[in-house]
Amino acid sequence: MKIAVFLTHPIQHYSPLWKELSTREGVELKVFYYSRHGTETTFDPGFGMGFKWDVDLLEGYESEFLPRQWPTKDPFNSRWHGLNQGIDRVLAEGWDYAFVTGYSQVNNWRIANACQRHGVKLVYHSDSNFITEARKPRLQRALKKSIVGRFFSKVSVFLAVGDHNVDYLKYYGAPSEAIHFCAIPVDTSRFRSGAELPDEEKLALRRSLGIPESAFVVGFAGKMIDIKRPQDMVAALAVLDQDRFFGLFIGGGPLEEETKRAAGKNVKFAGFINQLEMPRMLSLCDVLVVSSERDAHPLAVTEVQSMGIPVVLSDRCGCAGPNDVFRDGESGILYPCGDVQKLADAVKRIADDDALRSQMGKRGRVLAELHSPENTASNFMHAIGMNNPV
Repeated sequence: MKIAVFLTHPIQHYSPLWKELSTREGVELKVFYYSRHGTETTFDPGFGMGFKWDVDLLEGYESEFLPRQWPTKDPFNSRWHGLNQGIDRVLAEGWDYAFVTGYSQVNNWRIANACQRHGVKLVYHSDSNFITEARKPRLQRALKKSIVGRFFSKVSVFLAVGDHNVDYLKYYGAPSEAIHFCAIPVDTSRFRSGAELPDEEKLALRRSLGIPESAFVVGFAGKMIDIKRPQDMVAALAVLDQDRFFGLFIGGGPLEEETKRAAGKNVKFAGFINQLEMPRMLSLCDVLVVSSERDAHPLAVTEVQSMGIPVVLSDRCGCAGPNDVFRDGESGILYPCGDVQKLADAVKRIADDDALRSQMGKRGRVLAELHSPENTASNFMHAIGMNNPV
């Protein structure tokens, strides 16, 4: 089976999947990128800084960078309206399937049309969820339906990352029989092994960050931007016993300084942490808070659950559901977004009950493993008719 993958740029979560699929018998896969964003130091407005991922995003699979042709030839430009050369040439080479993420890239519309011309089946993957969509005005949704529906009519296989994503796909016209569960993968083995620190090393890391040895650490990991609501965790920590609970913010962004000013003495800001160091830093957390008011499918949830860490999750996040990585009451606690007292209560409940915290950690590991590159590759292959799902 020949699979052509089209992506804006190398992405740390997807690259292990392409590597794994490339090892599967009967699969010939090549990834075509629209830009080199992330392969060299590039400015990210969400983090408010330039950086380069410190993991190899191109190892283990075949890839090609398609030249940017409009409105710029900048090889690091990955804007939605940019056009690249070579799309029709690639799809004329006899592929069975072409994979795209989302419909917003103009290139993806060109790919969808070229697939129809060349008899290639289109595979669609996105993390959009109906939690966010349902809050939009009806007129806006109706207009979007007419646009997205045209794109979806060209798709043969829809890969759904979770239950709320299934609702989104169905609402905009995807037929139920064409939808298959297939996660955005996380390299769970890397996170597990990177977090397996000797006790003395973990203690030394805590000391270097000024975290008391006996403190219960409440973590936040992600860009510090409005929709992530980092201020809610600061407010929850102020409600909790400040001699017992300690907040660890991992990540940077426009709200970092404002959040620091609002924080008490029982909070540490670690700043931006790259991929190789991230498991070590997350391993210090006893629970992770994801407080976003809009977050399609936060992969930090999968990452920490793979390490056995429970999650307190806002009900506006799209990764909770009976077929998803987060299960309320099983791998963590769901709370109403913006309700600081309910957030604090959920953290305290997990901290006060060792048996519950252990049970949630164990269940989280099992659920996260379903989103490993190996299992995601199996589900991908099942969706295109090559094997049984995991």
